[in-house]
Amino acid sequence: MDALYASMSFAGFFPPAEVLGSSYFDGSAVWDVDIFSAINRCVHAGFANSDIIVDVVLTSAANLKEVDAKDYKSINMLFRYLEISSFYNSMDGLLRAKFAYDGVNFRYVIAPTGAVPSSLYPLNLNTNQVNALFAMGQADATNAINQGPKVSLDNLIHYHALKKKGDERIHKHTLGSFLEAKEAGEFEDYDIMKDDYMRKYTYKLLNKTKQ
Repeated sequence: MDALYASMSFAGFFPPAEVLGSSYFDGSAVWDVDIFSAINRCVHAGFANSDIIVDVVLTSAANLKEVDAKDYKSINMLFRYLEISSFYNSMDGLLRAKFAYDGVNFRYVIAPTGAVPSSLYPLNLNTNQVNALFAMGQADATNAINQGPKVSLDNLIHYHALKKKGDERIHKHTLGSFLEAKEAGEFEDYDIMKDDYMRKYTYKLLNKTKQ
């Protein structure tokens, strides 16, 4: 309960949680998804990269609702920015960790396939919204596992790369509808190692392979 309470202490809205012998803010105030610390703990405990398995749960949606921003004030614009940047920052952290630790098994990555409700006020969701989010999370986790190891990560990277490059085909798609379209053959196979646009993540591994 104390850890959960600390995790909900959003900087700027709530004071730090005085628990666990210290003061804590929500972890995303520093890093939305800190995969590095988890892997480093395993490495420091003596495990080889090949013995480390990572499963990631992303809570930021890749799908944004449309808004009418003509009357937005500064606080509204801040939250819109945070809403947009959250997914991209999460993916950036995930990809940097993925290619920083050669040999680590990134097994499953679970991400919301549909839009995640939000509001100007943090944690202001009604019962139906909360239940719908739980149901979507359970379905997304089940689907990721049923697809088999690494498939969910490969598909998410493909979706992210198309969005980053501004591919017009992806504009109409949520992550969920993209996965359905890819399964139906509407999108080509994708290999991030061959994508020059994503080279900032893969260049070290490519150079190591060449050597």
